[in-house]
Order: sequence, then C-alpha cells, then structure tokens
Amino acid sequence: MIRAVDLGFGNVKAISPARQIEYPSAIGTFRPVRFTTGMEAQELKEKLCVEFEGKRYFIGDIAYTQAAPRVTMNSKRFTSSEGLALMISALILLAKSQIEEIKLVAGLPVNEYAGLKEDYKNTLKSSHYIKLISTDGKESEFYRFEIEEVRVLPQPIGTLFNAVLDDTGQLADKKLAGSRLAVIDIGKHTVDLILTDGLVFVDKSSTSYNDLGLYESYKDICLVLKDTGYDIAPDSLEPFIRGKRTLPDLPQIKEMAFANLAEKIVTRVINAWPDLFTFDRIYITGGGSEVVGSYIAKALECSQIMINDNATMTNCKGFYKYGKRVFE
Repeated sequence: MIRAVDLGFGNVKAISPARQIEYPSAIGTFRPVRFTTGMEAQELKEKLCVEFEGKRYFIGDIAYTQAAPRVTMNSKRFTSSEGLALMISALILLAKSQIEEIKLVAGLPVNEYAGLKEDYKNTLKSSHYIKLISTDGKESEFYRFEIEEVRVLPQPIGTLFNAVLDDTGQLADKKLAGSRLAVIDIGKHTVDLILTDGLVFVDKSSTSYNDLGLYESYKDICLVLKDTGYDIAPDSLEPFIRGKRTLPDLPQIKEMAFANLAEKIVTRVINAWPDLFTFDRIYITGGGSEVVGSYIAKALECSQIMINDNATMTNCKGFYKYGKRVFE
C-alpha cells in the first residue's frame, strides 16, 4: 500500500487512500500522565504517545502540554531516532492493521537533498517496530511497518506534482507540465525555492534558506511579548499562533512580524529569480503561505502567482500522486 509522509520542520503531514493527517513536528520525553478527566480530546493524534527504539515519546500536540517539546532544526533530524519516531508515528495514524507492507514517498529540503537522499532512503527502507502507548503508559499496541520501496523527493516538487498529476498519477495538464513552473515553499524553519522547465528540475535556480521561515517571526513575536511581560520561548509559541491559547495584542504583534518576514522573503526571491517575469506560474505553498502569501504576491506584482489552498498539505498530496505513478 502507498503512503506519503512529508516530515517538515513545523508539521508532519501524511496521506493514505483513506486519510490525510497533520500534527506538529514536536517531540518530548514521555512520562506517565497521572490523572485524566475523561473529557480530553479523543482523537488519537491529539494524545499520541509511542515507544520507538527503546525510548518513549510524546508526539505532536501532546508534547506541548505534557513535556518540553523539542523541534530539531537541522538535517540530522531526518535520520535520527527522534525524527524516525515522528515519521513512523504518522504511519500508525494511517494504519488499517498493526502489520503493514508499505511503499513510501518522502521528502527533503532542497539544499539537503543531494547529500541526504541515499542515507534517508536506506534508513526508511527497513522494518520498523513501534508501540502505541496510552498516556498513563500502562497499555500498548505493537505495530510493524515493512517499508519495501522508497522514493525521496525535494519537498517543494510535491506542489508541482499535485498541480500536473491527477489522482491516478497520470499527467492531467500536459500544457502546464511543459511550462516554466516555480514554487516558493514557506515552512516553519525554511523557505525553499524551486524551478522546473518542462518538469526538468532547474538546479541553479533552486535553493533553501534556513534563516527564514515562520520561526523567525516567532522569535520577533516573543521579543515583543517579553517587553509586555510575557516570557514565552519561540518553541512554545505554536499553541498561541494556532489560537489554542490567547494573549493580549497578539493579533497585532503577529501581523507586524509576518509582514516583516514577507519583506525578507521577497528580497531573497528577487535575488534568486531576477528573471521571474519569464515564469509561467509561481506557486506559494507551505504552512507559512497562509499568513505571508498575500504579502508576497502583492510585493512581487506577478499575475502568474497562485497561493495554494490548504497549502500545508500540498507537497504531501503531490508525493502521494507521484507514488501512484511510480508504484502502480
């Protein structure tokens, strides 16, 4: 069976034929929760706890409420035990049974792709054993995933595959596929740019920026909040950004920080793509597109720009369509 998993620095996204799921790329050391009210969220991804390679973790949303969440921001996360725990946990949420044989499509940031592709592929292509545990640590379910085949793609190429392929993996728009197509992928910790010409990857015009992304705005927001008496670390800001918790004046502070980030991204885009007027279409995607996409589109003044709907899932949707093309 085909699975697509996009392990981003901000969120893990995953797709099967039956489901689409997303949760924060946050992981924390597990400790048993001593009491439950019985009124907690019942959805599994809201209380995801696992044991993997001999260690127990809180995964995703629960890591923010029950632990000091760790959000690793370098390339080592993809092949580390914690990174694999985030990845394999997604397969639990998609699973139809506790033992599954899988053909997997995954992704890497543009600048990490060449150096990590083979190592990541070999790490994923294996038997993975993981336990789903209850929040009190007393109950567990064993899962085994036999990942038989793996394709690893540059993450933003998923957006283009989503645009040009249909749900069976066939070319849906040959004219579009033959065009010059670009992607601005705005994640939590990175901004990736890619260009294809007739679906040929244009390497010289494709890159990653690890000093941009929404996290830079989070740091700016936290500095302002500290001046107003709220000392919050950027790694703990996510629940406030997503509206699960509130702070005075946060909407105005966010707006200023995101506008500043958009200005920085536009400068990088113009420097990387001085010929962007020759592009047939530019897609703005990734979770950050929801908050800074309109700023960027307005600043670039390009009629061919498109801001993707449900942009956090777009790369993963393209991964899945590509999986249908190469595995079936």
